[in-house]
Amino acid sequence: MRPRRASASNGIVNKRVRLSHETVVLGLVGVMALWMVGSLVQEISLNRSLSHQASALREQNASLQATNDGYRRDITAVSSGAAAEEEARRDGYARGDEKLYIIATPPPSTPAPAGKARSGGDGGPLAGLWHLLTGMP
Repeated sequence: MRPRRASASNGIVNKRVRLSHETVVLGLVGVMALWMVGSLVQEISLNRSLSHQASALREQNASLQATNDGYRRDITAVSSGAAAEEEARRDGYARGDEKLYIIATPPPSTPAPAGKARSGGDGGPLAGLWHLLTGMP
């Protein structure tokens, strides 16, 4: 008989782990499962990122659409002539068939000089204009 050595001492088994076909397949399945979970996490992250970008682009498109609608209204007004009339009215122009009312505060009244009485028509329209511009008779 051959002498045998003890394969266990103090409760520890000195047994070499053999790689069997089942262990290799189980390891490969585990690696593939980890790879698939990693891919799933990556897809979820990408989906969230793209959905956030899409919502930001939708908001930007809505803002641009409102701006475009304003531009279309301006183009319609310019092509119909309403913008020219509006601009002319801002500059103080009125149509010929309209009555123009100017609302302004009255100038402060100044008493006429006591020494000189005004007589109508002593210089014509140029004298009146000169008086209006300079304040001198």
